[in-house]
This record gives sequence, structure tokens and C-alpha cells, in this order.
Amino acid sequence: MSPLWRDETGVFLGPGKVVLSRMTRGLRPRCAAQHHVPVPDERGNGFSRALVVLGAELADPRWQGANLRVVLADAWVRYALVPVNPALDDDQERQQHARLVMQQIYGDAMDHWDIALADLGTADKMVAAAMPRELLGGIRALRAGSSSILSIQPQLVAAFNAWSWRLPSTGGWFVTIEQGSLAAAHFTARGWDRVHSVRIGDAWSAELRRLRTFGRLAVGGAADEGVFVDAPLWLRRIAGTTGDGLVWLEDQRAGAGTLDTLVELKGHYA
Repeated sequence: MSPLWRDETGVFLGPGKVVLSRMTRGLRPRCAAQHHVPVPDERGNGFSRALVVLGAELADPRWQGANLRVVLADAWVRYALVPVNPALDDDQERQQHARLVMQQIYGDAMDHWDIALADLGTADKMVAAAMPRELLGGIRALRAGSSSILSIQPQLVAAFNAWSWRLPSTGGWFVTIEQGSLAAAHFTARGWDRVHSVRIGDAWSAELRRLRTFGRLAVGGAADEGVFVDAPLWLRRIAGTTGDGLVWLEDQRAGAGTLDTLVELKGHYA
């Protein structure tokens, strides 16, 4: 069978959990297997234990022979908007430009991070996402059998693309929440114009207040803007009906792709 027609396994890798979902290929993709594994607590923002858990999972026959699409939790990603420079005419120059922008924001630590650029619909800016080089190398070393890694994407970008069908063309805030992180992008009809990411703790009432702050920002902007939240199911239940312009994203479309299914699935696990 051609590698392009293999099943695909979506992997969400985060500080507190690993979620896997195998999707069959064909005209009507379906979820053939899914699994969630908690990751033991690790001090700081380390990823060695998550890699060990993922390596053990990928050795399971359920995930063998399938190409991989990996989503990295926002806790391990740094974001910035990079101005498009028409004078830069190749990928290497654009990467170097993005690295300079990231270094101005985050300092020399970016020397040990790889930077990916995403075009999310605006003519004058691109989204830069920096991910630890050691973490990316560890993922590539764990690939199952002869399977290929088709993509490694940051959570905010993957989730935004997966939920784009639920987002209004007029604009709003899109927010992802996971253990240890909250990331938010403000989008308009022309693409992203602001992006934020912050470390968070276990005081979820404080994080809900932070979400409501985004809601007030939305109300202060265009009249029809809202805050669209991709968050764990248990947090949605705690929040209840806030009436603060928050829209909790759930109920994915039938026939979704690998990452669409994965983004929804990981929200059902703590």
C-alpha cells in the first residue's frame, strides 16, 4: 500500500496527557481506535516523561503502520506575529527574519528552538510558532515502524484550523486552554492580528475570570465579536452558562479529518 494511503494516527502531546486517535483513510474516514494516557507530573515544563509515554504507546500494534500527525500543547510553544517582508524571497530568509523577531520577544533562548511559520489568511503578517528542538527531535526518534510523520503542529494553530468552520468571518477571539497554558488569537476577516500565550496554574476560577476578560475585550471591539473556547469538557461544565460572550466549542462535524477528530477528542480528557 502506498504510504499516502495509510491510516493516520493523530497524537496530542502535552505535559499531563497523551491522546491518540487512529483514523482510517478513504472517502469516509472513521475513528478506528482511540486512547488516553495520563503523564506523571514533571517539574518545570519538562517533556521527557511525555516522550516516554508516547514511545510506549507507539509500540502498541494499534498504532503501527499508520502515518502520524502530532499536535504539541501550547505549554511548549511560543507564538509571535511576524510582519511579511516582500524583500525576503525564500524560506530560509523568512525563517531567519522570524527568528530575529522571536529573539526580540523571548531572548536568546530561541537559539535552541525551531520555528515554524503559518499563513493564516493575512497579507501582511505570518504566525511564528517556536518549539523546543530537543522535543521535536525526540518525537521524530519515536516514530512507529516505517510510518512517516506528516506534520507536527502547535495546539493553537491546529485547533484554530480544526474549528474554523465554527468561527465567524467577521472576527473574534479564539482561545485554547490546556494544563499549564492558555493561548489566544484575535482574528478578523483578514487573519490574525494579535496572539497571546500565558502559563496558568490550577486555580481555574482565575482562568475563567481571564476568559471573561477576553469577553469584555470582544464586547469593546466589533459588536458581533465573541470568544470561542477550545477547552476540556470538565472546565466547560464548571463554567456553566456565563453569558459573557463565551462560546464553548464542541460537537465536531461528521467525516472530520485526523486533526479535527483529535482536537475534539483530547477535550474529553482531564
